Amino acid sequence: MKVAIIGAGITGLSAGYYLSKKGVQVEIFEKEPYAGGLAASFKQKDWQWPLEFFFHHIFPSDKAVFELTKELGISDKIFFRRPITSVFIDGKIHPFDSPLALLKFPYLSRQEKLRMGAVLASFKFNPYWQIFEKTTAAKLLPKLMGKKPYQILWQPLLEGKFGKEADQISAAWFWARLKKRSAKLGYFQGGFQTLIDALLKEIEKVGGKIQLKTEIKKVRSKQLIINSNTAIKFDQLLAAIPTHIILKLLPRSGDKFADSIKSLKTIGAINLVLRMKKAFLADGTYWLNINDSSFPFCVVVQHTNFIDPKYYGKNHVLYVGGYYPQNHRYFKMTKEEIFQEFLPYLQKINPNFSYLSSIIYHLSFNLYAHPIIPVNYSQIIPPIKTPLPNLHLATMHHVYPWDRGVNYAIELGRKAANEILSH
Repeated sequence: MKVAIIGAGITGLSAGYYLSKKGVQVEIFEKEPYAGGLAASFKQKDWQWPLEFFFHHIFPSDKAVFELTKELGISDKIFFRRPITSVFIDGKIHPFDSPLALLKFPYLSRQEKLRMGAVLASFKFNPYWQIFEKTTAAKLLPKLMGKKPYQILWQPLLEGKFGKEADQISAAWFWARLKKRSAKLGYFQGGFQTLIDALLKEIEKVGGKIQLKTEIKKVRSKQLIINSNTAIKFDQLLAAIPTHIILKLLPRSGDKFADSIKSLKTIGAINLVLRMKKAFLADGTYWLNINDSSFPFCVVVQHTNFIDPKYYGKNHVLYVGGYYPQNHRYFKMTKEEIFQEFLPYLQKINPNFSYLSSIIYHLSFNLYAHPIIPVNYSQIIPPIKTPLPNLHLATMHHVYPWDRGVNYAIELGRKAANEILSH
């Protein structure tokens, strides 16, 4: 059996690996000049390690990561640390990553803190996400935690990530974020490129092919039409790319399957990667949530407060990121233009920061970076095996109720491979 896979992100590569292990002939097509999708990276001349275009880490509970890396022989490349997570409120940075940090948080009364802490603990230890699926986080959280804690802590984060869709986000998604989060975070020696390279090596070792810089133009019955209008034959097809791109490749539209795909919504993301001589977040914070709706970005991540700067030429690396609808003007702007818009807000966080304090390494953007999760989402997720002959899907929309990430991309790739093998 020959299986074609569109998309060399972690899901596509994982599916290719698990299929190859079973003797399936696999060919993976990727329009970019690199593999890895949202986990892909770049490297400067004076760096020992590459750096992801978008910030990444793993959790101690990421079972699929550990199982796969053990098979690949790279489990010893994973290490864990306990970086600081904080929130930015009223012009100040407040640690917010432990019960003690919550007790010291100055904006809530003791009673409000205890009540919110009890709610967070109940979310953390409750294994049943289904009970949260029928309501939104915007409705449930104020009732459980109280209006003030919700407005100060959680509403700005929901609005920062989902914008106008914030009131529509399922409480099951919020449950999953709390359930998964841990104080310790993991990373790979050599960055996530270590995982990507290992997958590529194993796929190619058994005869699989990875075609980079190869964009699929159309999907026909058991044929892919690529850049040069060359037809590639296959027995089964796995599309591990955003759903809206899949629709553009298919020859048919207007049916129930196409309508179900169109109903799925996503939001885009933009990331500036900056280099500086000194840490931007001088208090040691790694992850800083911006709880201020006036800011044009929602998170600042000081990567080198988590990973030693020595791997990046002894420079400090900072991510500045946000989520935006696909028609947002930022997607048409240069990295310098976006930096100029972000600069006054970065100076609100660190008044000593100036235009001359950093070099803009990279502007990363993705129009389909995160699914928008409404209530009763489990009822609208399309199956991996679609009604169309020989076509399978494995997208971020299939990662539910969990938030998208490398662990669930691997899990989805394995699930898609099993689904293909069963037909």
